[in-house]
Amino acid sequence: MRRSRPTVLPAAAVALALLVGCSADGGAEPAPTGTSSSGPSTAAPNSPPGSPSGSPSPGASDVIPASALLRPDDLGGTKLEPLPEGESAHLRPARPCGRPYPGDATRVAAVAMRAYVSPAANETPRVVMQYVGLHPGRAESAFAEIVAAVGRCPGSLDPGEHRWESAGTGSAGDESVLLRVSARFDYGGDETVTTTPAVVARVGDHITVVADLGWENASGDESFVRELAAKAVERLRTAA
Repeated sequence: MRRSRPTVLPAAAVALALLVGCSADGGAEPAPTGTSSSGPSTAAPNSPPGSPSGSPSPGASDVIPASALLRPDDLGGTKLEPLPEGESAHLRPARPCGRPYPGDATRVAAVAMRAYVSPAANETPRVVMQYVGLHPGRAESAFAEIVAAVGRCPGSLDPGEHRWESAGTGSAGDESVLLRVSARFDYGGDETVTTTPAVVARVGDHITVVADLGWENASGDESFVRELAAKAVERLRTAA
């Protein structure tokens, strides 16, 4: 599998940018606009195929506003844009076991975004992903399901698979955990293993995932993700 350079989409209005994308196990990210769920993506090793939808549609009051998401000030001046359908589906939210969660039925709205963060001199570019799902009154149990799944399904570095490791708390949110999600793939004829650090956090009724997807054959930066996740949590708390 070849890891390709992420394609940055044209700038989009974030305020109502609710993306319907498929999770790795069949839980779709619903949007009030009624857009359809995505199909498979083969752009990168951390973009497994999408799956059928099946979550309830939200009402207007369930829209996740731009104020609840990371802002350009948090991202070196870069705006978040909708994540392409099906891309990084295994992180929307984190799904190491590849099966539906009971909590999927309690999610009434979700958004998945990304940003290309321009580096400082001599630094590798990075692509940041943020997922936010709304589970009114049930986010605590939804978060617990994710943590339990990481313990049950460590995965592997076999082709097309991911290895999942818990690296302790993410130091963000009411509850949070830092995950290391690794994949093996072919890059220019050389076998490469890269790791995506991702913080999964619960903030009130919301579950958020913040990840550094890296760049081509470069892994994400763990300390950067911790710092960014803390900012994402504060945005959610302020907007709630």
